[in-house]
Amino acid sequence: MWNLLIPLAAALVLFFAAPPSIAYAENRCRIPEAGRWYNPRAASQQVRRIEIESHCSGGQVVSRMRVFTRCSPRDCKWGWTEATRLTNGRLLARFPGLFGAREVEVIRMEDRIEALVKIQSHTPGTPDAFHAAILDRE
Repeated sequence: MWNLLIPLAAALVLFFAAPPSIAYAENRCRIPEAGRWYNPRAASQQVRRIEIESHCSGGQVVSRMRVFTRCSPRDCKWGWTEATRLTNGRLLARFPGLFGAREVEVIRMEDRIEALVKIQSHTPGTPDAFHAAILDRE
């Protein structure tokens, strides 16, 4: 009987004394908003898809976002930009551009997100714009 308990006790000691697994580190570095999100109801020039990625760098969680708007014949993409966590828990990404600057604020809602999109025009006479979209996880 003791012959069976000693190896079992040794295995338990090694299991609990081992460093955290790679899977745990990856989960800690993955923010809840990470993934691909889709808005099937997008009108022209509105957000159709958002991709969010995160990873750890130097002990810090780093995230980035890419936005696609409904265009024809294929969706337009804004490219990747850094996303930062606001004090209210929302995720914010700023997309500078030649004709206007865009800002997307993401609010997490279980298996959906709400994207608040502000567009500041650099073209005289063109008003700033705003729209909101609800996106489902792909």
